[in-house]
Amino acid sequence: MRALNLFICLFIILHDSLSAVIQPSPANGYHLRVGVPLAAKIRREEAASKETRIVGGSQVTAASPVSYQAGIVAKLTTGWTSICGGSLISSTRVLTAAHCWWDGQSQARSFTIVLGSLTIFTGGTRQDTSDVVVHPQWTVNALHDIAMIKIKAVSFNNNIQVVPLPTNADINLTFDGFSGLITGYGKTTDAQNSFPATTSLHQTTVPIITNAVCQRSFSVKIDGSHVCTSGSGGKGTCEGDSGGPLTIVRRNQRILAGVVSFGPDSGCQAGSPSVFTRVTAYLSWINSHM
Repeated sequence: MRALNLFICLFIILHDSLSAVIQPSPANGYHLRVGVPLAAKIRREEAASKETRIVGGSQVTAASPVSYQAGIVAKLTTGWTSICGGSLISSTRVLTAAHCWWDGQSQARSFTIVLGSLTIFTGGTRQDTSDVVVHPQWTVNALHDIAMIKIKAVSFNNNIQVVPLPTNADINLTFDGFSGLITGYGKTTDAQNSFPATTSLHQTTVPIITNAVCQRSFSVKIDGSHVCTSGSGGKGTCEGDSGGPLTIVRRNQRILAGVVSFGPDSGCQAGSPSVFTRVTAYLSWINSHM
């Protein structure tokens, strides 16, 4: 009996230890939980010529200030349609979140990349591709949530431009205290039926906070491969913004600091942080796939 009790105690300790270490990312199951229903709503609103997205922000009235923003319409292997965001980093490359391609439950078959458009289902330059490279260590555990999309070379204009990447001089910077700009086609409120909101691109500015402060809001591990923004005032990313850009100003130009990864379970307007994949942590990987 003593041996049995010891075995049970060891099992419980081991189970609890593993549970504390292996935490699924909030991005797990993103497509069926968020992307698919949101895509259907946005498509209906665009068809009705109404206007959504980033919470606590404002509508983007022209594509040129955020000409690096990419919309991603994902066609899943199930036949469903989902949405994400991305950043144009060269004439042939778009950076996004790994969970936009595979979220642990649903697999995308192809992406339609939308550039130079304020709306995701209509307008702009549109290109289909299934040439996607996911970070080899992505396992829906909230780490390495980054992927590279390859497209045919696009022509640049006022509405389609690349966003510069950080340089090696930026690698050791945390960006704590920097003012970040986030943009996306996602929801603007937590309300499930918040439509008709707008279907146009939205933006807001948010301060970047320390990872230690960010960690207080999440059970998953926040480490050096993440960067977080404050949710104060109800500002932040929301459902549908996954894969999109967080930019900051360095050397008098906007550079890409983060890729939208996940947010709090408490909701977009709850004042909790938004979490991004830190671009400087993956510069070598990114450059190897340019």
